[in-house]
This record gives sequence, C-alpha cells and structure tokens, in this order.
Amino acid sequence: MLKQVLITLLVTAIVVLVARIQRGRRAAREQNPLAAQDEEPWYRSPSAVIGFIFAGIVILSTTAVTGYRYWVANQIVQVEVIDPGSGSRTVYQVKRRDLGEREFRTVDGRRVSLGAGDRVERVD
Repeated sequence: MLKQVLITLLVTAIVVLVARIQRGRRAAREQNPLAAQDEEPWYRSPSAVIGFIFAGIVILSTTAVTGYRYWVANQIVQVEVIDPGSGSRTVYQVKRRDLGEREFRTVDGRRVSLGAGDRVERVD
C-alpha cells in the first residue's frame, strides 16, 4: 500500500515539474518571439532526455525481472517421492513452475498426485 502511494506521488511530482517547465518556456516565448526560432527541438530538452532515460531504465529493469522469473520457473529440479509404507523412493524431473503442493507434472508429461502420507523432497 505504501509503495503504491509513493509511486503515485513520484509520478505526480514528475508531471507537475514538466508542466512548470513547459509553462515557463511558453511565457518566455511570448515575451521574446525571436528566441522561439532559435529554440532546440522538444526531444533534446533536458526534461525529455530525463524522461527517455527513465523510460529506458524502466523497460530494461522490467525485461530483466521478467527474464529472470521465466528462467527460474523453467529450471528443472529433481523431486524425490518417498512412500512411508514401503520406504520406496521415486525420483522425478519437474519444472519448477509445475511443482504444486500435492501434485506436479513431470518433464515427460506425467501428472503425479501424492497421497496424504507421501513425503516429498526436492533434490538440488
């Protein structure tokens, strides 16, 4: 909740800052019309450059986090199921995203449902 409020305040502050800069430029143009002809393009202004840098950082960080989550979710882990009655051990290979509480799907497509007494160990 606090994070959402801080992000909202940050965006509001950026919008207010950009609006004040634009208002100041507009007032300067109205006072001196000859200076408007020598003005640089909007995309080279300091506020635009800061905006482009901020957008680039957001895009790169989002791409990195998404790529990392995808990589982690697709890692193959070994799961060892131990039957308490017979003591037999069965090892399965499972993608991390397909591993649930009491069931999982193996890499080769089998769906394994575990009983209440079965014990599961993840082998790293």
